[in-house]
Amino acid sequence: MNEKEITRAIKEIPLGSKIQLVKSNGDTIEVQLMSHEVSGTEAKDYGQLVVPALPPAITVQGGSRFGNFRIEIEEISELTRIK
Repeated sequence: MNEKEITRAIKEIPLGSKIQLVKSNGDTIEVQLMSHEVSGTEAKDYGQLVVPALPPAITVQGGSRFGNFRIEIEEISELTRIK
């Protein structure tokens, strides 16, 4: 899926809703949607420290031990709302 398809797919899904993702490697995971923002970030150079650019991704919450994390949109094949 690309950035426009993901944005269109999650636009109407309320935050905190359970979604099912089928990743490009074949894994199927159930997570909660935590943000409608999907844009990437630019690289930042702080002199001795360089923070690399991050590709577009969705922010989700997996389990109680994992907290919020990003899943890059290039890894997502399908996205479906469960609840």
